[in-house]
Amino acid sequence: MDTIVITISWEYFLGVMGALIGIAYYSNGRFTAVETDIGWLKEMISELSIKAENVSAKLFKNDSPVSLTSTGYHALARCGLRSFIDAHRRTLLSVLNTESLSDRYEIQRRAFSLLAELALDEPVARHLRSFAFSNGMSTTILRRAAAIYLRDLAVAQN
Repeated sequence: MDTIVITISWEYFLGVMGALIGIAYYSNGRFTAVETDIGWLKEMISELSIKAENVSAKLFKNDSPVSLTSTGYHALARCGLRSFIDAHRRTLLSVLNTESLSDRYEIQRRAFSLLAELALDEPVARHLRSFAFSNGMSTTILRRAAAIYLRDLAVAQN
């Protein structure tokens, strides 16, 4: 009498397996939706870190609209991003596609996004990293300052 025998009919077994597969499918869809919705959280954390770093770097004023300080213009020129933007001005402005926009906030959002994800040429990227390291700041805040500069060029063009 040391054994226990459980008998399950094949209909019951298929029903349980079907229910488990249904639950797994449903939860997978829910987790995918959660992964997709996390993008806004990443963006918000990035914004907070840029604003926190700007407290000490003072590259731009967080007023509305965001504007570069004299320190910001100086850092932008020394890190090489200003000359990069000036050299690629036409291309960058066409990527922003500001002709169809009159909303300055949308122009700013596009400029921030473009410069955050822009792949730089290796010499420019190397100089940017070197400048950021020697001045104790991140490349992210320098890219934000460059995006503000690009936004100002785009708004002036419109």
